[in-house]
Amino acid sequence: MKTETIEKILNFLKEKEGKKIPERWNIVEKFENHPDDIQYKYEGDLNINNKNITKLPNDLYVDGMLDLDGCEQLTKLPDKLYVGKTLSIMKTNIEELPDNLYVGGNLFLMEVSIEEIPNNLYVGWNLFIQDTPLAKKYTDEEIYKIVASTGGEIVGNIF
Repeated sequence: MKTETIEKILNFLKEKEGKKIPERWNIVEKFENHPDDIQYKYEGDLNINNKNITKLPNDLYVDGMLDLDGCEQLTKLPDKLYVGKTLSIMKTNIEELPDNLYVGGNLFLMEVSIEEIPNNLYVGWNLFIQDTPLAKKYTDEEIYKIVASTGGEIVGNIF
């Protein structure tokens, strides 16, 4: 079965749904040899904050930072999401994080309605959860224990 390229997916979104897609998406390419079967790779920082996107493709690998702040129509992150540096999803309508989320740097979850910690979450630096149900529901120690019990790790601090 032939896999659609990310450009075709995003062109479909742009043409059929009238959503604004950042011009930088045209350099996204199919990534075929990642050991975890990630299908799409974006090299560098991907800044698509305050855009009217409704979804991102599954199996997405961003080797830099992924900034989704203010993407209010975005309600879900893709499965098999890998972010090499910082992931920021502040002021979005995302309600849950995917299992096996890998963030090599900081993870910013401020002003979102996420209530549960996904299985096998990895955060290489710090986890920021101000103004979220997570901050009210769990202590920092409980979050560390939950993450560790599912096979994940938070290397830095929780704020």
